[in-house]
Amino acid sequence: MDCQHSLHIRVFVDRNKRGEPVHETVPVHEVGEHTYELLSSPGLALNMARGDIICTAIPDQHVEVVKRGGNFCIHIYANELPQDAVDALEEAVQTQLGGTLDGRYKGNLTLAVPASNGFEAIAKVFDAFREQTGVQWYYANIYKNLLDNDDETLLNWWL
Repeated sequence: MDCQHSLHIRVFVDRNKRGEPVHETVPVHEVGEHTYELLSSPGLALNMARGDIICTAIPDQHVEVVKRGGNFCIHIYANELPQDAVDALEEAVQTQLGGTLDGRYKGNLTLAVPASNGFEAIAKVFDAFREQTGVQWYYANIYKNLLDNDDETLLNWWL
Protein backbone atom coordinates (compact mmCIF):
# COMPACT_ATOMS: atom_id res chain seq x y z
CA MET A 1 0.00 0.00 0.00
CA ASP A 2 1.27 3.47 -0.87
CA CYS A 3 0.95 5.31 2.44
CA GLN A 4 2.77 8.36 1.10
CA HIS A 5 -0.30 9.43 -0.91
CA SER A 6 -2.83 8.53 1.80
CA LEU A 7 -4.67 10.77 4.22
CA HIS A 8 -2.58 11.39 7.34
CA ILE A 9 -3.85 12.30 10.81
CA ARG A 10 -2.18 13.11 14.11
CA VAL A 11 -2.72 10.73 17.01
CA PHE A 12 -1.91 11.47 20.64
CA VAL A 13 1.23 9.78 22.01
CA ASP A 14 1.75 11.27 25.48
CA ARG A 15 2.56 14.54 27.21
CA ASN A 16 6.05 16.00 27.38
CA LYS A 17 7.74 17.24 30.58
CA ARG A 18 5.96 20.60 30.24
CA GLY A 19 2.59 18.86 30.05
CA GLU A 20 2.12 19.62 26.35
CA PRO A 21 0.62 16.95 24.09
CA VAL A 22 2.93 15.01 21.78
CA HIS A 23 1.46 13.61 18.56
CA GLU A 24 2.50 11.22 15.81
CA THR A 25 1.33 11.42 12.21
CA VAL A 26 -0.03 8.16 10.78
CA PRO A 27 -1.47 7.18 7.37
CA VAL A 28 -5.14 6.27 7.46
CA HIS A 29 -8.25 5.57 5.43
CA GLU A 30 -11.27 7.55 6.66
CA VAL A 31 -14.26 5.32 7.44
CA GLY A 32 -16.47 7.82 9.26
CA GLU A 33 -16.48 11.00 11.31
CA HIS A 34 -13.34 10.91 13.51
CA THR A 35 -13.01 7.21 12.58
CA TYR A 36 -10.12 5.78 10.57
CA GLU A 37 -8.44 2.55 9.55
CA LEU A 38 -4.70 2.58 10.22
CA LEU A 39 -2.68 1.84 7.08
CA SER A 40 0.58 1.51 9.01
CA SER A 41 1.47 0.76 12.62
CA PRO A 42 2.61 3.81 14.62
CA GLY A 43 6.17 4.05 15.87
CA LEU A 44 5.45 5.93 19.10
CA ALA A 45 1.73 5.77 19.88
CA LEU A 46 0.80 2.61 21.75
CA ASN A 47 -2.15 0.21 21.71
CA MET A 48 -2.79 0.16 17.96
CA ALA A 49 -1.53 -1.53 14.81
CA ARG A 50 -2.04 -1.56 11.05
CA GLY A 51 -5.62 -2.51 10.21
CA ASP A 52 -7.17 -1.26 13.45
CA ILE A 53 -10.20 1.01 13.26
CA ILE A 54 -9.64 3.96 15.60
CA CYS A 55 -11.70 6.91 16.83
CA THR A 56 -10.02 10.28 17.43
CA ALA A 57 -13.07 12.21 18.64
CA ILE A 58 -11.38 13.42 21.85
CA PRO A 59 -8.30 15.54 21.07
CA ASP A 60 -5.09 15.12 23.06
CA GLN A 61 -6.12 11.77 24.53
CA HIS A 62 -5.24 8.23 23.50
CA VAL A 63 -7.37 7.06 20.60
CA GLU A 64 -10.15 4.56 21.13
CA VAL A 65 -9.64 1.32 19.22
CA VAL A 66 -13.10 0.58 17.84
CA LYS A 67 -12.12 -2.68 16.11
CA ARG A 68 -8.87 -4.63 16.05
CA GLY A 69 -7.37 -5.40 12.66
CA GLY A 70 -5.72 -8.61 13.84
CA ASN A 71 -2.11 -7.40 13.91
CA PHE A 72 0.38 -7.09 16.70
CA CYS A 73 2.47 -3.92 16.57
CA ILE A 74 6.08 -4.64 17.46
CA HIS A 75 8.54 -1.88 18.37
CA ILE A 76 12.31 -2.04 18.36
CA TYR A 77 14.27 0.95 19.66
CA ALA A 78 18.02 1.32 19.15
CA ASN A 79 20.49 4.10 18.42
CA GLU A 80 21.43 2.30 15.22
CA LEU A 81 21.00 -1.08 13.57
CA PRO A 82 23.09 -2.77 10.87
CA GLN A 83 21.24 -2.63 7.54
CA ASP A 84 21.82 -6.34 6.91
CA ALA A 85 20.12 -7.19 10.23
CA VAL A 86 17.13 -4.99 9.35
CA ASP A 87 16.91 -6.55 5.88
CA ALA A 88 17.05 -10.07 7.34
CA LEU A 89 14.37 -9.26 9.92
CA GLU A 90 12.10 -7.68 7.31
CA GLU A 91 12.42 -10.76 5.09
CA ALA A 92 11.81 -13.18 7.97
CA VAL A 93 8.77 -11.22 9.16
CA GLN A 94 7.35 -11.12 5.64
CA THR A 95 8.05 -14.73 4.59
CA GLN A 96 7.58 -16.57 7.90
CA LEU A 97 4.86 -14.45 9.51
CA GLY A 98 3.13 -12.55 6.69
CA GLY A 99 3.98 -9.27 8.42
CA THR A 100 5.46 -5.96 7.33
CA LEU A 101 8.09 -3.45 8.33
CA ASP A 102 5.80 -0.43 8.66
CA GLY A 103 8.31 2.19 9.68
CA ARG A 104 11.93 2.96 10.34
CA TYR A 105 13.63 5.99 11.84
CA LYS A 106 17.36 5.51 12.37
CA GLY A 107 17.60 2.46 14.67
CA ASN A 108 13.88 2.40 15.50
CA LEU A 109 11.63 -0.12 13.75
CA THR A 110 7.87 -0.61 13.73
CA LEU A 111 6.44 -3.85 12.43
CA ALA A 112 2.95 -5.31 12.00
CA VAL A 113 2.55 -9.07 12.42
CA PRO A 114 -0.72 -11.02 12.17
CA ALA A 115 -1.69 -12.26 15.64
CA SER A 116 -2.86 -15.50 14.03
CA ASN A 117 0.80 -16.61 13.93
CA GLY A 118 0.75 -17.07 17.70
CA PHE A 119 3.20 -15.84 20.29
CA GLU A 120 5.67 -18.72 19.90
CA ALA A 121 6.22 -18.29 16.14
CA ILE A 122 6.50 -14.52 16.51
CA ALA A 123 8.97 -14.80 19.38
CA LYS A 124 11.13 -17.22 17.39
CA VAL A 125 11.69 -14.65 14.63
CA PHE A 126 12.20 -11.66 16.92
CA ASP A 127 14.31 -13.52 19.47
CA ALA A 128 16.67 -14.52 16.63
CA PHE A 129 16.96 -10.82 15.76
CA ARG A 130 17.68 -10.01 19.41
CA GLU A 131 20.38 -12.68 19.57
CA GLN A 132 21.99 -11.30 16.41
CA THR A 133 21.86 -7.61 17.38
CA GLY A 134 21.53 -7.52 21.17
CA VAL A 135 18.50 -5.25 20.74
CA GLN A 136 15.25 -6.04 22.58
CA TRP A 137 11.81 -5.97 20.93
CA TYR A 138 8.37 -5.63 22.46
CA TYR A 139 4.66 -5.76 21.71
CA ALA A 140 3.18 -2.26 21.59
CA ASN A 141 -0.53 -3.10 21.55
CA ILE A 142 -1.18 -5.87 24.06
CA TYR A 143 -1.23 -4.11 27.44
CA LYS A 144 -4.37 -2.70 29.05
CA ASN A 145 -2.91 0.11 31.17
CA LEU A 146 -0.92 2.53 28.99
CA LEU A 147 -0.24 4.85 31.92
CA ASP A 148 1.52 2.30 34.15
CA ASN A 149 4.63 0.64 32.71
CA ASP A 150 4.64 -1.88 35.56
CA ASP A 151 1.10 -3.11 34.86
CA GLU A 152 1.35 -6.10 32.52
CA THR A 153 -2.39 -6.81 32.37
CA LEU A 154 -3.11 -8.03 28.85
CA LEU A 155 -5.94 -6.82 26.63
CA ASN A 156 -6.45 -10.34 25.22
CA TRP A 157 -8.05 -8.97 22.03
CA TRP A 158 -6.34 -11.74 20.00
CA LEU A 159 -8.15 -14.59 21.80
